[in-house]
Amino acid sequence: MLTEFYRKIADFEKEGSLALKVRKQRFQIFKDLIDALPRPLRILDVGGTEVFWEIMGFAGCHDFEIVILNIIDYLKTSYDNLTYVKGDARDLSPFKDNEFDVVFSNSVIEHVGSYQDQEKMALEIQRVGKVFFVQTPNYYSPF
Repeated sequence: MLTEFYRKIADFEKEGSLALKVRKQRFQIFKDLIDALPRPLRILDVGGTEVFWEIMGFAGCHDFEIVILNIIDYLKTSYDNLTYVKGDARDLSPFKDNEFDVVFSNSVIEHVGSYQDQEKMALEIQRVGKVFFVQTPNYYSPF
C-alpha cells in the first residue's frame, strides 16, 4: 500500500504525480534562464536521460542539440537532436572549454561522491558551459 502511494506521488514519468508537477515547475525556471539565448542551443545534460527531455518537450525539437552524459551505457536515442555519451561528471575532459551554450544537471551532484568529487563536477560544468543550471534536492525532500 505504501509502495503504491509512493509511486503515485514520486514517479516523475506518471502524469498527475507530485514529482512530475514539481519537476515541471523547476524546469520552467530553466526555460526562463535560456529563453533569451539564441537558437539553436547546444546543451550538455550531466546525468540525464532521454525520457526526461521527452517529458519536458525538448526531444525532437531542433532548437536544441542535447548531449546527455551518463555513466550508464546507452546505445542510441530515438531523437536526432539527442546524443548519449558515456562519461563521468567529475571529468569532462572530452569537451572543450565553453563548448556548450548551457550545461544542465538535475539531481546528480549529490550522487558523485565526496565533497571534493562534487567540487570537481561543479568546476568541470563551469569550464565546459557558458551558462549552467545545476539543481540538487533540498536535504529534507521526501524523494
